[in-house]
Amino acid sequence: MWFVGAGRLNGAAAHIHGVAVRLRQVQREADECDAALVGLERAHAEIQRKVEAAEAEVEALRRQRIEAYERFWVVREQRDRARHVSRRLRRRLERMHRRLRPFEGCVGD
Repeated sequence: MWFVGAGRLNGAAAHIHGVAVRLRQVQREADECDAALVGLERAHAEIQRKVEAAEAEVEALRRQRIEAYERFWVVREQRDRARHVSRRLRRRLERMHRRLRPFEGCVGD
């Protein structure tokens, strides 16, 4: 049975060759995935920078909106106070005019 031993060796060699081919395919696949991951990591980092910049811009705009709202209310309160004071002064002036009117005729006599 000389052919049994030789056949087994050829079968083992073919099996080893098949495993080596599959190993090279899987390694090539892993290398391609590594290259793709590097590109995706760069893209992710760029998107993350853009998101952070947009978030910072939104935060700045929110602060500006709050400041504008505060200025609006300060000016509105100043306006309301000025209107209140002017109304009081106008009424005081009208009272003073009413008090002086009865004496206007006496001055020229």
